Amino acid sequence: MMGLIFGGLMLVLLKNMLYWELRFWFLMLMSFFSLKFLNLEVWGNTFMNYLYCDNISGILVNLTFWISGLMLLASNYSIKIMNNKSFNFSFMVLVLCLLVILFFLSSNLMYFYIFFEISLIPTLMLIIGWGYQPERLQAGMYMMLYTITASLPLLISLLMLGYLYKSFNMILVGYLNCVLMLYNVNFFWFLGLMMAFLVKLPMFSVHLWLPKAHVEAPIAGSMILAGVLLKLGGYGILRLLMIFFLNDVFISKILMIISLWGGVITAVICVGQSDIKSLIAYSSVGHMGMMLAGVLSKFMWGWEGGVLMMVSHGFCSSGLFCLANLIYEKFKSRSLYLYGGMLNMNSIMCLWWFLFCIGNMGAPPSINLVSEIMLFCSVYMYSSMFIIIIIIMVFLGGLYNLIMFISTQHGSMMNYMNSSSINSSSEYLLLFLHFYPMLFFILNIGYLNKIYLF
Repeated sequence: MMGLIFGGLMLVLLKNMLYWELRFWFLMLMSFFSLKFLNLEVWGNTFMNYLYCDNISGILVNLTFWISGLMLLASNYSIKIMNNKSFNFSFMVLVLCLLVILFFLSSNLMYFYIFFEISLIPTLMLIIGWGYQPERLQAGMYMMLYTITASLPLLISLLMLGYLYKSFNMILVGYLNCVLMLYNVNFFWFLGLMMAFLVKLPMFSVHLWLPKAHVEAPIAGSMILAGVLLKLGGYGILRLLMIFFLNDVFISKILMIISLWGGVITAVICVGQSDIKSLIAYSSVGHMGMMLAGVLSKFMWGWEGGVLMMVSHGFCSSGLFCLANLIYEKFKSRSLYLYGGMLNMNSIMCLWWFLFCIGNMGAPPSINLVSEIMLFCSVYMYSSMFIIIIIIMVFLGGLYNLIMFISTQHGSMMNYMNSSSINSSSEYLLLFLHFYPMLFFILNIGYLNKIYLF
């Protein structure tokens, strides 16, 4: 499998007239080839002694290939047709896709850390090189400062654990912990291991880099941030909790409270937000906070719901950023106050806005509903006091998505919007390829029963 990946990458890195189409089709075909990762046995499979794939990493590898291919499709006008350094852009997308996949498949703790950190470089280059505003330099600096500051304690903690266990192999260390229960980490060790992933997730209070990065990034940068890179933090938390039995109950309670209360605060921010990309970015913080609370509840439903939330949020949030970018390319503004009456202009796009908005609020028949039910149940089983926060989050989640839909589709049109607004077939295809897996994955929801985490 990895030979096929590297061989394909070398093939499509050749610069010729069809390099954009070759890279796009390569990524989409690899997403279908990686479907075999979803049918692995419970204990996973090992490749080349350093790569390991089980049901959790398999579905995230598939998500990475799919979103990376859609990044090229979404950037077809702004990068390829406008000839905005399209070869460099598609090369950077491929490099980022490769680094993220190697992170998901790494079984060595040092490779795990290296690929986690090095994925920041192509992300930063996407934001700085193809961002829209001069503030993209500040957004890139914010992202680097937050992530690098939290990553040094992670490196020290991983080196100490490798010294204690005399091995950096995550599978071996997990078996040793399961059989012997050798070590239980203390408060500072727990925080050192988790902080880098909490920043990447991001957890509320360390999330300020995310809205800035989303607003200043091009559409492909927003898609990879929302669809894949946030899942690096969630996957890191899941993997380390599985291996090292980080059962520091005291800090887990504090992190759950911060995550759930942060979900409420970010939902309130979304209700009063006028920038459409900031609104979608803050909603991502709330969804990932709910995912973190479910994982830290230590219930199986919480872990399975967290994995499903990462997948469903990857498709839904990426699709919403695509819709926001389609409006921005036509009207050159991200303000909700300047939109309105778009139902009268293009009723087909109104349908897509409706489908993604109800998906973002967790309405049926999308898999977002299943993931939120599982997470809410696990949090409620952990403490019945959290039911108040859950009710508030459900109400505010429906409210800000309804506001976003009404602000864009209903009302009177501005005079400058009387011009023709016709969408191309590739834009409809882009939205369909986001919504199709989000809808039909519910037919294979039994896949989660094969995720044995304890």
